[in-house]
Amino acid sequence: MLPFIEPAELPADAIEVGCILDAWGIKGWFKVLPFSGDPQALFSSKRWYVLPPLKGSKTIPGPSLLKIQEAKNHSDFVVAKVQDCPDRNGAETLKGARIFISRTSFPTPQADEFYWVDLVGLKVQNR
Repeated sequence: MLPFIEPAELPADAIEVGCILDAWGIKGWFKVLPFSGDPQALFSSKRWYVLPPLKGSKTIPGPSLLKIQEAKNHSDFVVAKVQDCPDRNGAETLKGARIFISRTSFPTPQADEFYWVDLVGLKVQNR
């Protein structure tokens, strides 16, 4: 097991918000494909939970916690760095991982704004 990947339980309110595409640069950064046009949930939390890709992974055995040192926008992607991940080789082990964040870590929406996850299961009523 890599030192920056901690086994952890997914929070009960975990929401899938993106996936790790690949390593980015040589200093342990990786590229993330956010599942939202506005990836503020990724920036608001320093604790990302990851699950292995659907095809499986030998380096990510199950639910794990990544402690995020920094995350920022870069073109159409987000790039992030995990604490204690020193180089590109470490970042490459995360390729394909699915990223989850606790719903309670999402930024508070403005008045008359909602997260799609809060609308799932609601009854639609037409005038």
